[in-house]
Amino acid sequence: MAVTEQLARLIAETTYKQLPVDVITQAKRALLDTTGVTLAGHGEAAGQIITSFVKDAGGHQEAAILGTSVYTSCALAALANGALGHALDFDDVTFHLRGHPSAPVVPAVLALGQALGASGKDVITAFVIGVEVEAKIGKAMTAAHLRRGWHPTATIGTLGAVAAAAKLLRLTGPQVQMALGIAASKAGGLRQNFGTMTKPLHAGEAARNGVEAAQLAQRGFTADPHILDGRFSFFNVFVGEGEFVPETVIRDFGAPYEMITPGIGVKPYPACRQAHRAIDAMLHLVHMYHLQPDDVREITCHISARMRDFLVLHQPQTGLAGKFSMEYCLAAALLHGKVGLAQFSDASVQDPRAQTLMQRVRLTHPDQDKINWDTPIPDVVEVVLHSGARRQQRVEVPKGDPGQPLTWAELAAKFQDCAERVLPAGKIKEATEQIAGLEELPTLKPLMASLTL
Repeated sequence: MAVTEQLARLIAETTYKQLPVDVITQAKRALLDTTGVTLAGHGEAAGQIITSFVKDAGGHQEAAILGTSVYTSCALAALANGALGHALDFDDVTFHLRGHPSAPVVPAVLALGQALGASGKDVITAFVIGVEVEAKIGKAMTAAHLRRGWHPTATIGTLGAVAAAAKLLRLTGPQVQMALGIAASKAGGLRQNFGTMTKPLHAGEAARNGVEAAQLAQRGFTADPHILDGRFSFFNVFVGEGEFVPETVIRDFGAPYEMITPGIGVKPYPACRQAHRAIDAMLHLVHMYHLQPDDVREITCHISARMRDFLVLHQPQTGLAGKFSMEYCLAAALLHGKVGLAQFSDASVQDPRAQTLMQRVRLTHPDQDKINWDTPIPDVVEVVLHSGARRQQRVEVPKGDPGQPLTWAELAAKFQDCAERVLPAGKIKEATEQIAGLEELPTLKPLMASLTL
């Protein structure tokens, strides 16, 4: 049996009862985090534009844009919520996908779940399956996909979204094969667009494409039933011959689930995840030695050469660009003693003090001669003071990674910080409690009431 057919059967046949308890727990943690950053996305220009665009587009009033009173079609709601969820680059990450697992999948399951009257258990199951599909496909494709310039959140995320949507629509195995085939031809997204509004659009398009592909398959629309197999398969086209192992998808599916091993990393800082180790190091130095900007002559950050492909901006002028600048992230940590939502406003990046500090940051790459894409080297931040003293901190595992997870209380605090931008305190409290007990909800109606105006 070919890989596409086997995967379709796994998607169609996996049930809530088969999910381990720790997977369900992790799914709720990820849902809380993702809905929070989606709500906060309304503070970004990209979030405001996509909300306005979808509102003007209309559509059947089936599903809501979180944080608003706007209802639209499932596909358009998924588009808006996906873009909002990735607008701040504050959403979660996972290693094998090499991208953001929840941003393409959560919008699809919330939109369809709301429209279909799905239960909390249905939503959890679809979400877990969506993440599992995209992560295992990412694992099969290796880092070659990323190196070629594709954005996995957009490309592979589309297949995660369609898997989740297919599960909620209760498609049969053959129908799921068609849905995967349709979605594969709708997938796309280039890393050249990092640092612009189009990067968060990638997550929205992945969510919308997944919903639409599943709905088309439900209506009998056809595609090649073996889209993961053959000469022009998803793998071969997006990675290249000899760079992928498709059998990985089936062999490792649910064994263990990606949400547990290697797990999902939650961002404590709204910046590119590749800057987080260095941010942790700088904040440690700032608080340990009570550093002030005027104390510092030079900052040297020793990072992997592969980070040049992510942290691509060196003298940013906007908050969005600052998220992809190691120089700015380190300057902000030193200047403010914290790195939160406020530090990524345009005004914060344009602050003359920040612009001056960025000039003092120097990046070096210890693995310049032999870059290892699968085993990141630790980040080391070294600060040279005007007195001549040197302070150094090394970080291997950033805060929020599975090895150093945020507690539920920390997740709830992040959710509140994000949500209070658009929701009243009462709704924030209700939503937190409802997600914590999501498996007990017969429908999403009470949760969606808490997440909208």
